[in-house]
Parts: sequence; structure tokens; C-alpha cells
Amino acid sequence: MDTLVTGGTLLTMRGDRLGIVDSGALAVTDGRISYVGPAAEGPEPNDAAEVVDASDAVVMPGLVNAHAHMAHTLLRGGAQDVPEIEWMNRALGPLSAHADEADRAAGTRLGVLEAIRGGATTIAEYASEVGTLVEQVYQPLGVDVVAVETINEVPDERDDLGPRELYPFDREQGDRALARADRLFEQFGDDPLVTPAYGPQALDMVSAELLQTVQAHAHERDAKLHLHTAQGEREAIQIEERYGAAESTVSVLDDLGIVDDALVAVHCHGASPDERRRLAEGGAAMLGCPSSIAAIDGIVPPVAAFREYGAAVGIGTDQAPGPGHHSMFREARTAATLSKVEHTDPTALTAAEALRLGTVGGAEALGIADEVGTLEAGSRADFLVVGTDRLSTAPAVESPLHTAVPNLVYSTTGREVRDVFVAGEPLVRDRAFVDADPEAAVTAATERARALYERASEDWRAAGSELVGAVDNGWL
Repeated sequence: MDTLVTGGTLLTMRGDRLGIVDSGALAVTDGRISYVGPAAEGPEPNDAAEVVDASDAVVMPGLVNAHAHMAHTLLRGGAQDVPEIEWMNRALGPLSAHADEADRAAGTRLGVLEAIRGGATTIAEYASEVGTLVEQVYQPLGVDVVAVETINEVPDERDDLGPRELYPFDREQGDRALARADRLFEQFGDDPLVTPAYGPQALDMVSAELLQTVQAHAHERDAKLHLHTAQGEREAIQIEERYGAAESTVSVLDDLGIVDDALVAVHCHGASPDERRRLAEGGAAMLGCPSSIAAIDGIVPPVAAFREYGAAVGIGTDQAPGPGHHSMFREARTAATLSKVEHTDPTALTAAEALRLGTVGGAEALGIADEVGTLEAGSRADFLVVGTDRLSTAPAVESPLHTAVPNLVYSTTGREVRDVFVAGEPLVRDRAFVDADPEAAVTAATERARALYERASEDWRAAGSELVGAVDNGWL
């Protein structure tokens, strides 16, 4: 036995509840959980190479950030507070177009370290040439990654297009991206911490023919197909112009045969209740990013509603420009709070349910629940120790109810995370990184961001988003 964590309150996430065990113990042997249960019935501390005292703490599965574009962390603060129709093409696009490979790596490293420090042990990274980010960032940091290769046929330079002008498609560009996605399975097939997946960006950004081809490749490899689905007015306009006024994203996906258990539908806030039900009944999973969609679209993703249909549901932080963060505890709080407002019902999404979305729910949606998301013997030893004796989480009592559960969601900032383990290896101990250098990551990202903004300044101003006016009027 390599590690024994003992004395804390366990949230195992087994079954359909939180699987609470008071005065619990968790044992790790060769990177996997070898025991989880009451400490009184568990292994002896003398049998462990290392003992972690989890008194005054919760021990729980690592958080699963089920959808993120970490490279954009370099542009945090650069694309907020604009109309949704402007956000991609006129606010973010003129900046991101100037990012090079080193910029993307620096932004990704900054975002991933932020996520790990806040308790994320699995991140679904959605990016073009994602394999490079896996090699340069994820593997050196030792964190789980679902590597989703972005596939689209739309040129980056499209900020001059009007809302109803169709994006041009370049099939050769799409085929190159598909080839990169295929190579991920050979490139990382021997790494248990890397799960490749396909990422056709959205129905307005790939042709129907390419989307069906991507689906066939995903089926062949028993892989997931992550698709931004019904994600706002910009997409809805493109679908109407390309497929007809009577069509929507979900209707077209249904007609094409894309709605099945390989599909991971991201966002879905532009889908009607009937369309969301069609997705769920067709076997699709759903990922919601409440902080991002609230900030960018002013809309609440249908996280709570999708759960009611029996679908697998996870949550993610999306990208920093917009929501501004990669804290999964903060995302769980946002999901719970906004769901209550959306449904005018304080019980619409409880703290306990939000914790499940941030752990086992995300793992189920990503198709990796056999490895992560719960604490049970045989699973990979991805887990957290979160202090309940901090100013923001105390007091924590066990009777007549466990107050740590709501406190984790509604009160935790992320700084309460004490220890983070992935496959039994410590990434964070006593609130400090074991090997990584966060200060160096901040310095590098800041230097690269300053240079990028300088290169992009003229194009950014020419794009004319509302942020330009905010600068000219002295707000920014």
C-alpha cells in the first residue's frame, strides 16, 4: 500500500447519492484505490508508505472539468461584456488570430494549473492541434486529459462577415483536422491519462458530409464526438441560412443521424425543451458551462432540465474570456444558483446534485466513468482532500446533517483544496504544487499576453466591438 488517507468524511459518489462515509479511509496501491470505507475496518496505517491525515476535511473524487478551451486563458479579460453576436468574430477572434503555438501553450499551462489548484483532476481540452498541448502541458503536469481535436472547415479570418453571410467551408482544412484527431489514438494509446476524442466544432462550422464522416471515425474507435450544439443566435442564423428557416441545429442533427450515444452535446441553450428531450432520448450526453454561457449569451444552460430526461450531464468552465475562471467548485455553485433562478425553484439543482455533476456526472458524459468520478476499489486514485476548517467552509458538522456538502458548493473558493492526487501521485500537497511552478507560469503568460495584445491591437480596434467604445469612453 502506497498511501492511506484517513480520518476524513468521504464523499464516494457511488450509487445515485454522495455515498457519505464518516471517519473514512482511502487506500492507494499502484495508482488505484485498494480500499475505501470506514477507517475502523480499513488497513492499518503502519502498512502504508505514506499516511495523509484528513481530519477536518472532506475526501472526494477529483473534479471533472468536462469542457474547456484552456489556451484562451492567455486572453482572460479580453472578450467580456459584449453582445453575443459580437463575442466570437469581433471580440475574441481578432485577438486569438494572433496567438502562436507558444502563446497557446502558455495560456493552457496557466489555465490547467488554476484548474488543478481548484481541485480538477480531469480536464476535457477542446483545441486545434490538441496533441501538442497534451505533450507540452498535460503530460508534464501529470493530469488526466480528454484530448478533443477541434474540427472545422471555416477559415479563421471571418470578422468581416455579416450575421447572415454564410461561413465559407474548406473541406481540405476539415480533413486535415480529422487526420490529426485520428492520429491522437496512435500517439497517446499507451498513456492511461489521455483519452482522445473528436471535436467537430459546431454544425455551423462543418458541412453535413464531414460531420457524418467524423461520426463514422468516432464509432470505429468507440470514441466520443463533442459538438457545440445549439449554442446561440449566431449559430441559429447560420443554420437557417444554410438549411432553411424551418430547420434548427437539433432537427438537422437528427436528420443526419448524429444523435446517438457517441454524441456529447455542449451547451444546448439554444435548443427547445422538446429538442433537448430528443437529444437525451437519442442517447446523447450534455455538457453545460453555466458561467460561460451566462456571461457570453446571458442565458442559463439547461443543466437541470437535461438531468430530468435521464441523460448523462457534466459541467465545465469553457474558456476564461467570458466567465473569467477555471474553478470547478465555482462552476458547481454557478450551475446550482442559476438553475434555481431559471426554474424559479430553490430545489431545481441542489448542492449535492451539483457535486455529482462536477465529478461522476462529467465522467459519465465523457465516457470515462469506469476510471474516474467515484471513489471505489479498482478505480484510478484521482481524489481531493478539501479542508472544512477554513474561514469559508467552517463550521462543518455531521449531525443532524452534513453541512460540508452545501459548504463545498456555496462557500468554497478553491483555496480550501489541500491535496490533489492523480493516479495516486500527489500534484498538490498542503495547498502547494509538488513539482509545478505556478509563479513561472504567471510570468510567462503575462509576458506573452502583453506581446500578443500589442500585435493584435490594430485588428482588434478595426473589428469594432463594443469594447472599443468602452476604451474610448474611459471604461477600460
